[in-house]
Amino acid sequence: MPAQAIPELLDIPTFKHLTLYTGNVMKTSVAGRSKVLGKKSNTELINAIDDTLCASLGGNKPSFRYIDQESLLEVPDLRSRSRILPEDRSDVEVTAKLFYLGEKPKDNAAYIRSSVEHLQRLLGVDTIDTFIVSLGEADVSSAWKQLELLHQQNILNKLGVADFSQKQLETILSDSSVTVKPSVNQINVGQCCDMPSAMIDLARKHHIELLHNADQADILDTESLSALLQKHNIRATVKPQFVIKYHVFVRCRSVVNDKGYVVVGDSLP
Repeated sequence: MPAQAIPELLDIPTFKHLTLYTGNVMKTSVAGRSKVLGKKSNTELINAIDDTLCASLGGNKPSFRYIDQESLLEVPDLRSRSRILPEDRSDVEVTAKLFYLGEKPKDNAAYIRSSVEHLQRLLGVDTIDTFIVSLGEADVSSAWKQLELLHQQNILNKLGVADFSQKQLETILSDSSVTVKPSVNQINVGQCCDMPSAMIDLARKHHIELLHNADQADILDTESLSALLQKHNIRATVKPQFVIKYHVFVRCRSVVNDKGYVVVGDSLP
């Protein structure tokens, strides 16, 4: 990713949009010091953003990419590449989770398309094996239609949801307009210890995997992101719109080879 030098005082151009790539947290100390067992947490993401800003904007050769036409500031982590070689694609499995963070986004389809395009460019792949959405306040119907379209285009294979209740699952499963049913429902660790048998039966009947996770649905807020930016001398208040969390698994060994985040936000006046 191209980079341009910035002065010691970080005289970064005024920007309206921010995209930050944490790079592979498996190759830093972030993954090891971010495990919070038994409760939902965004600790790993916060540490990863801090680590990326330190690596990319600190030191003697800070780097960033500013696209003037879009008023976009990109902050990459240049310490490691996440691209998957074409000859290695069949040996790995790519999973991703999209967190909606805006207040009822007006165009859910645009957010989903944008998140998928970020992953395709970052990882150098055409398809995502499993794509899970944490919808928050977003409209489920319009979001799911876009997911179905990308599934039909062979861009997304398995589709999943996060923290859906039994009622929410029943609603989407019984909707005749839904042509692609969810294959996964991620349940946070606070719920998994008291999983209703009816939920388990429903999932089994419709071949839905129930997976445990410790992710906060509100994984990043304006105050936390802005504080991290200002800590590294970026004087801006930025509202996160969405976060993508991705994993690249090596199939034959069932180990995570690459794990990271993409943070997308808009600067507030």
